[in-house]
Amino acid sequence: MKVIKFFFVICLFICCSTDKNEDYSNNNTANTSSVNQIDDTGPVLTSNSTGVFRFKANGFFSNRVINVYYHIPDGDIKTMPVLMSFHGASRNAIDYRDYWINDSNNSNFMVFAPEFESADFLSDEYNLGNVFDDGDNPSSGTYNPIEEWTFSILDPLFEYIKADISGTQENYNAWGHSAGCQFLHRFVLFMPNSKLDIAVCSNAGWYTVPEYGINFPYGLDQSEININTLNSAFSKKLYIHLAENDNDPNASSLRHNEIVDNQQGLHRLARGRYFYLRAEEVALENPISFNWIKTQEVPNVAHNASQMAEDAVKYLFPE
Repeated sequence: MKVIKFFFVICLFICCSTDKNEDYSNNNTANTSSVNQIDDTGPVLTSNSTGVFRFKANGFFSNRVINVYYHIPDGDIKTMPVLMSFHGASRNAIDYRDYWINDSNNSNFMVFAPEFESADFLSDEYNLGNVFDDGDNPSSGTYNPIEEWTFSILDPLFEYIKADISGTQENYNAWGHSAGCQFLHRFVLFMPNSKLDIAVCSNAGWYTVPEYGINFPYGLDQSEININTLNSAFSKKLYIHLAENDNDPNASSLRHNEIVDNQQGLHRLARGRYFYLRAEEVALENPISFNWIKTQEVPNVAHNASQMAEDAVKYLFPE
């Protein structure tokens, strides 16, 4: 009986740690000498510090605790810009903080990387934001209220950081790579009135394209996004940030099915191009303002998070 229970626990761990059809990031680990001792008493954030704290959201997510890895350079933290960095499906938030440490020191901004652990946030709850109970099979009856969307964690996290540092910041910037880009572009679409300012979205495996006639998660049908919501989303400064060599149709865990392949293409680069071009067309067709930008494709780079972060900084914090 003990053997059976042990086998069940192992199987459960594997299932919770593996994300279905997700877009995995290249697990590049930056060198850091920081000690990541978790502070259970809450953060006491100071300049020139690197660490991790636990954040517990209110309401629907009150039973889940999120580790937030951070780095703060020397300077006035009450006014210093804030960057949120969203990890890929490997859920390696510590790396997604560390990718930014040098740029944080050079450009004087704070970086916070929340970790949405697989055990607490399955792919529907991370990549797809928990907009539906089952994002791959959406219906009006399974459309969740906004307070149950994972996106609803971000502004309270920002306010939590501000309260700790007595900050005067009015907004924050964000970067996501791979599955983090999936999360980020859907955040822009579904919660365009958030305190997010500039977003850079790098190398998603596939997208929720802002077009009707195709069901979520590939299009907007079954969602409650209307033209007014799109107008607000399109007014955000969202950079579509793609790697020139991220064009492998057989990349690990890249989602393939008849819908996404026919709609968006066979690899990440093609899908990112389609997402931007179709969004631009939708804006012209309605017509509504369009503030999204497709950056120059990063040369000689494939699906590499650290290299994409290095290129993204100029869009997030232009000199």
